[in-house]
Amino acid sequence: MTGPRDWDKEMADIDKMISANPAPPAGSSAPLTAIPARTGSAAASVPAPRATTPVGPVTRPRDTLGVWLKTILGAVGFAALMVWPYGTACGTPLYGFLAGATAVAASGIWTMGSAWTHRRGLAHAVGLLILLGGLALIASEILPRIGYAAVEKTWTCN
Repeated sequence: MTGPRDWDKEMADIDKMISANPAPPAGSSAPLTAIPARTGSAAASVPAPRATTPVGPVTRPRDTLGVWLKTILGAVGFAALMVWPYGTACGTPLYGFLAGATAVAASGIWTMGSAWTHRRGLAHAVGLLILLGGLALIASEILPRIGYAAVEKTWTCN
């Protein structure tokens, strides 16, 4: 092991390197230039600089269309359940309604995942609303049947 480091000298060397290679303007895609190699034991511990690469996926127009189609599908499913033509008192129509509400909630999650991947903030927010709407529809049918609400309902028709 060598002796203690002279941090003032180290920082002065770093300042010289920075002033010799000014940073490119913000938003520029200019690659980094190589910093001259140092001699000594510290040269092996400093990684070489890399060229800048874009962060995140590149979104194509087709991806944006796909995100919005998923969003519209969930919104249409929610709207269809709001005007459900069958009763939800008990039995098979209730189970069909709950399956549809679960599908709406799942489409909200699907929309949010796709919108997050392709960085579509508005579609992500709409997906969150679809998810919350689907959960509210599920809760409005399940909670009275498990004794949480003042009005009690049954699962099966007698």
